Amino acid sequence: MNLQQLEYIVALDIHRNHVKAAEHCHVTQPTLSMMVKKLEDELEVKIFQKGVPLKPTPSGEIIISRARQILQEVKNLKEFIRSEKDSIEGEFRLGVIPTLAPYLLPRFLNEFLQKHPGTSFTVMELQTHEIINYLKTNRLDVAILVTPLDDKEIREIPIFYEPILLYTSENLKYYQQDRINLKTLTYDNLLMLEEGHCFRGQVENLCSAKNKKTHHQLNYQSGSFETLKAMVDNNYGYTLIPELAVNAKSKYVRHFTSPEPVREVSLAVHQGFVKETLLSKLREAILKAIPPHFKKNDKYIRVRWD
Repeated sequence: MNLQQLEYIVALDIHRNHVKAAEHCHVTQPTLSMMVKKLEDELEVKIFQKGVPLKPTPSGEIIISRARQILQEVKNLKEFIRSEKDSIEGEFRLGVIPTLAPYLLPRFLNEFLQKHPGTSFTVMELQTHEIINYLKTNRLDVAILVTPLDDKEIREIPIFYEPILLYTSENLKYYQQDRINLKTLTYDNLLMLEEGHCFRGQVENLCSAKNKKTHHQLNYQSGSFETLKAMVDNNYGYTLIPELAVNAKSKYVRHFTSPEPVREVSLAVHQGFVKETLLSKLREAILKAIPPHFKKNDKYIRVRWD
């Protein structure tokens, strides 16, 4: 058994195709197939079932899971030896949820990269469940997302607490109020992000009468805050929106009565991640780029997203 064979079975599990897995590993398909067969013979167990699509056997799933752990530990060891603790140089894969990426990344990322020319990022916009999976399968190094995740394999480093605001049309009762009481929120005229966005879960956790939806002429769900704001601007209801995604001084924006709801934004890495200085510098750069009142959570309610 060798590390190369473990890399091959992990690649097969990701791509579920011998040709694509071989391309990923930069070997020929016959070489990959032969090495996987040798590993199966040595272990005296079938790792993959025959058929299309390719699928691991029950024993194979356990073997692949252990292979991922071994490869991650080897990568961690090489990383630790190759670079000093205070080095942040290297190529990293950064995952960011779509409801944060367009509003947070432009505030700090360019300046961060200019300050650290030896560091580069491949940025991927992914939903929370994808980020968790990618961190666990070593397809992401670092993520910025909303927490808590409550996953023992993922380490969370809280950065800031972003207030959640109400964005209302002029024809609704909320427009006439200076501040909104959370208990008065209902599904009436509420516009939300589509299923899959963690912010939708937060909105559902905030609104009362959660399971008593009334019939409306318009049930609108969007994947974009910008679309929701445009709908509200044209008197199609109201929505909830994180502060970074809106001009807080807009005539359509209303704050909630104290304690205000917030979403906790954190860095997340797999428990085996060793680049402590990178995490520290990233957190420092983000904190420098956000409004000061995001840095405290003593006056807020942290809203869960799940």
